[in-house]
Amino acid sequence: MEKKSKNKAVKSGIFIAVFVLSIMIIGVSVSYAYYAANVTGNATTNDNNAGKLNVTTSLTNGDTINATSLVIIDGNDYLNKAESIEFTVTNNTDSTVNAGYTISMTDITISKNMLSKYFKWAIVVNSDTSNVITGDFQDASLATEGTSDTTTVSIPSKTLVSEENAFTLNIGATDTITFYLWLENDNNVDQLYLTNGTMSAKLSLDAVPIR
Repeated sequence: MEKKSKNKAVKSGIFIAVFVLSIMIIGVSVSYAYYAANVTGNATTNDNNAGKLNVTTSLTNGDTINATSLVIIDGNDYLNKAESIEFTVTNNTDSTVNAGYTISMTDITISKNMLSKYFKWAIVVNSDTSNVITGDFQDASLATEGTSDTTTVSIPSKTLVSEENAFTLNIGATDTITFYLWLENDNNVDQLYLTNGTMSAKLSLDAVPIR
């Protein structure tokens, strides 16, 4: 029992010492007008509607995650211990339509050993932890779980919040989003293959009008 405890301590220490992570953050502000023709009866276009959407985000001015190490985390402890950033998305009062927005990662460069189900992300909106969106970086088409290969691969984009699950912002409303990134602990697996991993990426937000 004593030997097992010692090995666990060494395992955690290696993660803290050698894992390197860098995430660069970008934001996409959206401001444009859209037009829609409501056609009825004999297909006339007399009933035309015009709308303006002006969505802004603090992603462009916010902090970045630039960690030289990540602590391996048990279960939901990531809400208190994981690396995270917070940013806002606002549908400004001069908009005339509601907004729907999605979140993705772009320009991803990641080592193959980090394409793992234990490398996790989460999104919490307005501190509502009962509706957390979570995911991981496992990609069997690029790497097998458990590889210690630290060769990097490029991934153009990764959807975090899809169009089907887009968040809605009413006119004048603001959402506060917290994005978490961490390594999840599994006491039954030797996770040392995750050491010396690296990843860089950009966080991106896209907004569209909702009629």
